[in-house]
Amino acid sequence: MTAETDWDAAIRLHDRRVYLSVLALGLSPDRAREIAQAAWTRLIEQHARGALSEIELPGLAIRQARFLAFNELKKHRTEQRTLAAVPDPPSELDSERIASSRQQLDRVLAALATCSPQARKIFRLVYATPDGNAASAAKEVGLSLQRVRQILCETRAHIRKEVTP
Repeated sequence: MTAETDWDAAIRLHDRRVYLSVLALGLSPDRAREIAQAAWTRLIEQHARGALSEIELPGLAIRQARFLAFNELKKHRTEQRTLAAVPDPPSELDSERIASSRQQLDRVLAALATCSPQARKIFRLVYATPDGNAASAAKEVGLSLQRVRQILCETRAHIRKEVTP
């Protein structure tokens, strides 16, 4: 019996436990398989060099695989922190979207400026005031709740007509 057949038998016997120990760390199944194979390869190479004084399987293989997995996870976390620290440059699409939003807002404000002073006041009381609502606006301007709702509806319809091409 040769060292190669001994390793083949050991891998067949213990590989599943080594794989599962790495998979349990949260790696993808494909990556866990690669790390388990790398661990076996390292152990075989170390044994061939005479660097292993004793071989207790599957413990040694599990420790080797987990060591490789922890290094990979640490590297991945470092990369993620680095990427998170560097903001993405604004894309052309973002710039276009911002410009389009500003143009839309300008059109809304221009349409609102053509409304009556009372309609503008009610609109601002409802939409520009924290916790603003039709009831509080009605109380503020001295109109009925129904009339304030009607003015809001008319104002929104006017803005939609002016903004929509």
